[in-house]
Amino acid sequence: MTDVFVAGETLVDFVPDAGETLREVDGYAHRPGGAPANVAVGLARLGSPPAFWTRLGDDAFGDFLAETLSAEGIPETHVERVPGKTTLAVVSPPGAEGPQFGFYGSRDATFGFDPDAVPVGTLTGDADAAGSPADASAPPWVHLGGVALTHPRGRAATRELLSAASATGCPVSFDVNYRSDLVPDGAAETVSTAVREAVTESDVVFCSDEDIAAAGLSTSEGVELARDLLALGPHTAVVTLGSDGALAVSSDAAPWGAATVRHGGFAVEAVDATGAGDAFTAGLLSRLAGDAGETPGIDDGNALREALAVGNATAALSVRSVGGMGSIPSRKEVDAFLTERE
Repeated sequence: MTDVFVAGETLVDFVPDAGETLREVDGYAHRPGGAPANVAVGLARLGSPPAFWTRLGDDAFGDFLAETLSAEGIPETHVERVPGKTTLAVVSPPGAEGPQFGFYGSRDATFGFDPDAVPVGTLTGDADAAGSPADASAPPWVHLGGVALTHPRGRAATRELLSAASATGCPVSFDVNYRSDLVPDGAAETVSTAVREAVTESDVVFCSDEDIAAAGLSTSEGVELARDLLALGPHTAVVTLGSDGALAVSSDAAPWGAATVRHGGFAVEAVDATGAGDAFTAGLLSRLAGDAGETPGIDDGNALREALAVGNATAALSVRSVGGMGSIPSRKEVDAFLTERE
């Protein structure tokens, strides 16, 4: 698989016990989380640990997250320890409609990436440290999350990373993941503009209808939404549809050719959907950045269709247990699941 460089937040999910509202919950379990972190760990479990640029506070929760990433095989090279408290994401009770999050802690420590610290050497292959690509002739795939755009330094660092990826010829995927609770008062237009710019400069965009509507980019849904996104610049748009699976639309500029495909997902007994979208992204990205990306010119939709199947299988397996990162399956489990369902 092509090397992947992931950038974004790592935080702690507080997962509640049973209860209709947070006031009725008796206790919480702390679990590692953060969309980019979940994707990075998902890629590692699917067989290819990526380089991961993230920031961890210098508190006990930061220690917990650092130990977790290390245990998952994520190189420590770009895992920064910074002063400040780790951000906590309090997950709504199981009775709520879909996983919702309330964020607490230091935004600076988790989302305040330093624009001057963008690890450009990892993108060019000049870095000697662990986690850099082994072959400078094959630039790594860069994957970014949208939450960092809610912080001024996070926005600036994202711009620098996108610029470096473009200059070095790295394919870029961007998960919109718009979180209105993290947008400071009076900054909605600024953050929306930053999201639009990131979409424009990316090759592949992951999103839901809700993400795009909340960011103010489009009010369309499904295939029309994907086409609206392609008009902004990406060659592939992937729209998640919850229990209905996902769809993808690509243009002629995509390595896998122009296609419009949909996969209805897999019926499983769901326990917790926290992190299912990140599991999907990791599964699909493992295909697009790997086998599918090595066979340019496919124009019959097979590459995208197979990638959607892997993404949906990874997500389906992840919802059968509680937690985001901890529920992501291995490559062996995904392959066995797909063989069984076929």
